[in-house]
Amino acid sequence: MFHHGNGKRGSRGTLMTVKRDSARVIEIMQDLWALAHALEARSKWMKRVYGVSGPQLLLIRLLGVNPGCSPSEAARYLSLHAGTVTHLVAGLEALRMVRRATDSRDGRRVQLLLTSRGRRLTRLRAGTVHEAVGRTLARVKPAEATTATGFIRKLAAELTPE
Repeated sequence: MFHHGNGKRGSRGTLMTVKRDSARVIEIMQDLWALAHALEARSKWMKRVYGVSGPQLLLIRLLGVNPGCSPSEAARYLSLHAGTVTHLVAGLEALRMVRRATDSRDGRRVQLLLTSRGRRLTRLRAGTVHEAVGRTLARVKPAEATTATGFIRKLAAELTPE
């Protein structure tokens, strides 16, 4: 809570503490917006160069290690809304990189499978977000990555409506 008034110590701390805390929040928000912008810019670049966006390539990578998962399973793995995954799948189907198949054990269940064209993209590294994350992970201590991941997950939970 912000302390209003003459700047003297109040029940919630000093005005300086509020300003310092507020400055830290703004600094982190600036970094988050810079990251969001960098991800969006890289996604657009990937779309121009490779024909798929960052989120589409992430789904392709997921299907590469989890062949046959359902759209709802993919949504859970990627922490995306099911409608978002449906949109990504539709785009990848149009590009002939993903196909839907009926599960042979449960005819009600849809499986997502990569085509040979989609499987080729699982090997992409140059210029991808995947490559950037891997290079950054190689440069930081494991504890730093764990702390950052924990913060990101907590912030995502805070921003996600219940």
